Amino acid sequence: MVQRLFGLSDLNIMDWALRYWAPLGIPSRDIYHGQFHVQSPDADWVLEASRIAKSGVIQTCFAAFVLLWTAIETTCRYSSLVNIPETTKAVRFSLPYEIFSQLSRGAAFTFTLISGYRYHQYWYDALPVGLAFLLGLARLLATPKWQRVSLHQINFLLFTSLVTLTTAHLLPSLRMRSDEEVENAGIGAIGSLAFASLIALVTPREWGPPPATENMAVYKHISEAQPTPEETSSWFVRYFSFGWLTPLIWKGWRTQVDMDDIPGLPWYDEPSLLLDRILKVRERYKTTLWTVLSFQRSEIVAMSFWIASSFAVELVAPFAMYQILTYISSPNDAVLHPVIWLALLFMGLMGKSITTHQYVFTSTRLVVRLKSAMTQELYHRALSSMELEDDVINDIATRGAKEQRTQSTSAGRLANLMASDVDAVFKARDAVTGFVGVPVGIVISIIGLYKMVGWTSLVGLAFLVLSMSFPVWIARMMGKTQRKVKLAQDSRISLISEYLEAIKAIKYFSWEDAIIKRIQEARENEQKELWHICLWHALLGQCVELIPVITLLLIFSLYIGVIKQPLTAPIAFTTLSVVTILRRNLEFVSSISRNLTDAHVSIERLDKFYSNTAPLTQYPEGPLQIEKATFRRSKRAPFLLKDISIDFVEGGLNIINGQSGSGKTSLLLSILGETTLAEGTVTRPGDVAFASQTPWLQSETIRDNILFHAPFEQVRYDRVIEACCLGLDFEELPKGDLTEVGENGTSLSGGQKSRVAVARALYSKAPLLLLDDIFSALDAKTAASLWKHSFCSDMLKGRTVVLVTQMPWVASQADLAITMEAGTVKNIERNIGVVRTPVELEYGTTNNEESQESTTTLKGENRAGSPKIKDEISNEMSASGTSGRFTFLRYMLHWGGPGYVILALASNVIANAVLLGTTWWLSVWVNAYNKKEAVNVAFYITIYAAFNVGQAFLSGISWLIFNRGAWLAARKLHRGLIEGVLNVSLGWWKNIPVGRVVNRFSRDVGSLDSQLSTVVRYFIDAGMAIFFRVGAVSSIMPIFMLPALCTVGIGILCGEMYIRTAVVLKRLVSSSQSPVFSQFSGSLSGLAVIRARQNMPETFRDQLADRLRSFSRSQETSFNLNRWVGVRVDFVAALVTVSAGAIALWKVGVVEAGLVGFSLSNATGLNTQILVLVRFMNDLEVELQSFHRVEEYVKLPAEDEKGGLRQPDTDSESHEDSSLLEVPEDWPRAGAIEFRNVTVRYDPDGPDILKDISLKFKAGQRVAVVGRTGSGKSTLVLSLLRFTHIVCGQILYDGVDITRISLKRLRQALTIIPQEATLFNGTVRTNLDPSGTVPVQTLESALRSCTGIASFDFRESSSDNSINGTETIDGNDPMVPTERTPLLSSSPSSSSPTPGSLSLDTRVLAKGENFSHGQRQVLSLCRALVRKSKLMLLDEATASMDYETDRGVQVALRQELDAGDEKTRTLVTIAHRLRTIIDYDMVVVMGGGRVVEVGSPGELYKDKGVFWEMVRFSGEGEDLEGVLEEMGV
Repeated sequence: MVQRLFGLSDLNIMDWALRYWAPLGIPSRDIYHGQFHVQSPDADWVLEASRIAKSGVIQTCFAAFVLLWTAIETTCRYSSLVNIPETTKAVRFSLPYEIFSQLSRGAAFTFTLISGYRYHQYWYDALPVGLAFLLGLARLLATPKWQRVSLHQINFLLFTSLVTLTTAHLLPSLRMRSDEEVENAGIGAIGSLAFASLIALVTPREWGPPPATENMAVYKHISEAQPTPEETSSWFVRYFSFGWLTPLIWKGWRTQVDMDDIPGLPWYDEPSLLLDRILKVRERYKTTLWTVLSFQRSEIVAMSFWIASSFAVELVAPFAMYQILTYISSPNDAVLHPVIWLALLFMGLMGKSITTHQYVFTSTRLVVRLKSAMTQELYHRALSSMELEDDVINDIATRGAKEQRTQSTSAGRLANLMASDVDAVFKARDAVTGFVGVPVGIVISIIGLYKMVGWTSLVGLAFLVLSMSFPVWIARMMGKTQRKVKLAQDSRISLISEYLEAIKAIKYFSWEDAIIKRIQEARENEQKELWHICLWHALLGQCVELIPVITLLLIFSLYIGVIKQPLTAPIAFTTLSVVTILRRNLEFVSSISRNLTDAHVSIERLDKFYSNTAPLTQYPEGPLQIEKATFRRSKRAPFLLKDISIDFVEGGLNIINGQSGSGKTSLLLSILGETTLAEGTVTRPGDVAFASQTPWLQSETIRDNILFHAPFEQVRYDRVIEACCLGLDFEELPKGDLTEVGENGTSLSGGQKSRVAVARALYSKAPLLLLDDIFSALDAKTAASLWKHSFCSDMLKGRTVVLVTQMPWVASQADLAITMEAGTVKNIERNIGVVRTPVELEYGTTNNEESQESTTTLKGENRAGSPKIKDEISNEMSASGTSGRFTFLRYMLHWGGPGYVILALASNVIANAVLLGTTWWLSVWVNAYNKKEAVNVAFYITIYAAFNVGQAFLSGISWLIFNRGAWLAARKLHRGLIEGVLNVSLGWWKNIPVGRVVNRFSRDVGSLDSQLSTVVRYFIDAGMAIFFRVGAVSSIMPIFMLPALCTVGIGILCGEMYIRTAVVLKRLVSSSQSPVFSQFSGSLSGLAVIRARQNMPETFRDQLADRLRSFSRSQETSFNLNRWVGVRVDFVAALVTVSAGAIALWKVGVVEAGLVGFSLSNATGLNTQILVLVRFMNDLEVELQSFHRVEEYVKLPAEDEKGGLRQPDTDSESHEDSSLLEVPEDWPRAGAIEFRNVTVRYDPDGPDILKDISLKFKAGQRVAVVGRTGSGKSTLVLSLLRFTHIVCGQILYDGVDITRISLKRLRQALTIIPQEATLFNGTVRTNLDPSGTVPVQTLESALRSCTGIASFDFRESSSDNSINGTETIDGNDPMVPTERTPLLSSSPSSSSPTPGSLSLDTRVLAKGENFSHGQRQVLSLCRALVRKSKLMLLDEATASMDYETDRGVQVALRQELDAGDEKTRTLVTIAHRLRTIIDYDMVVVMGGGRVVEVGSPGELYKDKGVFWEMVRFSGEGEDLEGVLEEMGV
């Protein structure tokens, strides 16, 4: 008779897989005769299984196997050469659990003995149970080591004995109409074993201590490890429930959790251990791919096992469902009781869930370990090596791209490798599923199809395979487009990062609009490619939807039309299920292909980085000496130091001077080993303290920066503070030396940063100090004080000092003076034993008692690393913000208004309704064969095809609607974001790290571009699908509504509990990652400083490991929370599926088979939809934080046109009129400036910085502003730009109150040359005129005026630049001015452009790194000349220049100011070098925020006031007096 099965649409691998179970009466088809037949159902397999279980062979084999296993493992453990130290405490077994377990084992042993006594043939059942009992007794008396050896064997015997006894005695009694009874002793034995097994499952595991390791630094960390809940959790908790997270979930339900509540990190995930392991593997395998595979081989094997098991266990539930429906079709012919199949259905669903979650658990653990290990490995390599070539990594990413790529810095490349490429490697982890799980699924699907529909399946399969070439082509096109997207994103983020780091310069020059335009152009290019990706994705989705549909229709047509077989429910729904599985597998392969491509590129980039690095040059230890040495920065660097021979004076002061770009800094870097030693020899001490020209500070307190991980010594510390004149600064800072310096030292002035860096070098006990131009950022008094207390005292006694400086009076007091020129030593003057004399200091010095008091009162609290990391995470958490789940409605309104939102929702509803209709129509088609009427196949198949094609089309339309809306929202929000951060006041940036803002533009905007809209769509789609599925099943079986609603309710409740904790955990993950990024990127900027100190790289590696511990803890917990909610949702969903099966059994004969299949298919798919809904509820809340953070910055208050922040609730100052003046287009006509009783604050509620200032500068004057650091000089200049709050008084510019005109108009009307010259990635042209509005003639004229100041001539690489006959410059690359010091021509005064000289098209690298400091300032001057403003401001702009270049700048400025018939252009200069301003028209001496003296230099010198003291104690008093005499003073 023909078996009619139920109809299902998405029951995974249902009835077809069960056709292999012939002994159970599974219907199979005679393919050659085209007829179905059913074998007579019998119980042969039950009786055979029971007979084998009763034979005793299995029990004997198990007992022998365990004895052998125990003997081998015990021997191996006790013969191990690695011993656990006695100090390590292992956790012994829990005595109550062990007693209960042993009692149950004893009871089971007793029952088996009784059964053997009564039935003599059952003695062998007692053999494995008795062995387990004896091993358990031995555990009570054994050592911890042997206890762990025997535990697994005992549990193995318990579980196998339980299965054997159940099969032997209980299974036969479950047959229908069976008269067999189980004797009481057997029931007792089974019950006792079940209880013992249950106890074994819930007994906490015994914690094994970490093994010893050869690396003592690693062992120090892991030996202190304490048991974590994960390590001591029971087997049930570990593999089934993830219950060690339940306390965290409950706390998260009641209140907000923090880092202290997160479970600890297991010892095997200790970062230092992972680093040690990956370094050993890297040394063996070299390449990244094999390193990763070997490093995580055990995890990869475990993942393969779990995913293969998952695909195999997936067959159990369909088998049970088939048996249930077989019983419904013919209950009288049933062999076994249907309760067995309900239980098997539940176990199959849960087995699938458990194996899948274990696969994901293992894969996420792999993610955490790879992230930790590879981040540390990159950091380790960066700290211990240098790159041989510049920017070779991006050659891979841009391979084949026609666009000119943006040059990147070494620190930027390393940060990108850590942030992007490491992530890309572990994102390809699901390749295990593609290579293991998917083939299993495909093979089973193909076999099943062939068993059901014969050769027609091969035709359909052939079409499926052939048609997949089109999606593959689309995927390749998507890959190409994705490369363009990545390049566009890199370009945009690079621009944003560079501009935000130079926000002051942008504000100074009022370039906001030009910068916004340039960033938006990059964004438009990116969004154009993003939309192309969206279109390709939609096309791919249509193909993936339609190809299986066409395949299914082809199979149905051939099966009905050619083979002439009716389309029964088993054939229809099973074939549909198989094709669906094939589609799922193919979709998965296509989904991971992108990750595999990204991983391939990233692995190439990582390999290129590792192969492009070499260990730092290690010199023999000894006195500092260089002999006939040639140094080169990198292979491509044309500049080199040639034939350097210097015998430095040990224990003395060695001075290096020379013109800007002559090689002074390169010489210091060569001493440090930061360059390649091509030839010659070098010796130096092993420990070196280096203070770079651009001070590098950590984002720590001032004290932490000075100590630099050295012990705190009060007396030494106080002396260093006094020597560096920091005592008064500490008194003015809010927390003294415990003040946080901020990112890149943002909370300190330039002089303060320089002195803190010098203090760090002085406080160290390194025998060699390398100081690079430390006086350039200091005023004369502070420089003289530093000279006196540091160089003229015994502080540097016995220490060799190499000092780069432009101060001529310092060189005369040096033991050795070296003059550099064009990369060679021009001259060496020796004056060994010279007595260094301090410049007299009577003004502005720090009193010893004051310094002692200020430092003593602040000494003390040594803060541990963990609280600091916790504070960093808390600060980042508070900056991350929160958002409600239903914020997505507000987000959707950005798509195009309420109408667009309604359209998007309607498209989703219709697509879901049509999808449900597809399955419903198939059930109608199947039921038509039961009416014993002729079936119009063409009619049914046409409607079915229309449903499928319509559903695919509507799904694609819905996809495009959602993504188009998200695209529009992302464009709008990005525009608002860049406008918000560029137009906000500079005061806002004081407490906001640039990295946090860049994160908004990278991660958060990336979420708006892709993730958020997808999450919103899936969230809505899952909600709609649950609604339709519950409604569909309830309409056929109304009673199903009760368990369905209960299941949905419980699932949503579990999801809500999970979400409250998971959202906080997601934020903790993001926040704990920020310190990792900060240290990684921050320390990369100071690699030379770190690597110079002995053992300092190890200290920084340990610091990174500390931060990674917190990150790994939070990340592991966040991943595992998904498993916690997943298994619970799967559990309740399995219950609802079982309830649906029970209802179907109850409704036997009432509902048609097709409708039952339709109902059960929707009920079975309910678990997936609930889990999808819960997960996307969480993802939605997480991703909405990106929208919230972006929107927060979009709404930033712009700079008020009156100089402050717009604050509607704050009254405007009484002295300001609310209206702005409309100034003429030709304003200002002259550069006259007047201060009228001006008092200035930085913050409206802060202290007065400038007090009652009254000054008047006439048009055409050159005015100098001088004074000690912190006297208010820079504040005076910033007030002219309205970067301060004018509390009272007026500042008039050409007769107009600057508070009455717009900020943009004001800042465009003047020009400032800041102390730190800022250059952007691009060309000289784009740096001089970012807006592109200045005529080329003006640019060229300004450039000609500047090229004579400093040498910008570059020679092409020649054979002279080759080392050992090897050309080091790629002939295809245009010559670029190289970073450290370019090759200088012999005629630096030449101003005529030549093929190798500076031009408008000369490339400028990021931050102007291919120019020296002095050259950057000259280009900054050129930028100022282009603007031709009536008022020009110089803020210590020539600090980093040598005197000759400084003189050239002053000459160029004078020529510019004197140009024209009328002198209307005013110059205001802040200068520390009095020689620079000694011939100015007016000098303003500032002190304490007030004007101390005003007058011409000659008049002030005659008055013998403060200015006279400054001249006298500047160190060059005689030269300045000579200049004044020449001026007639």
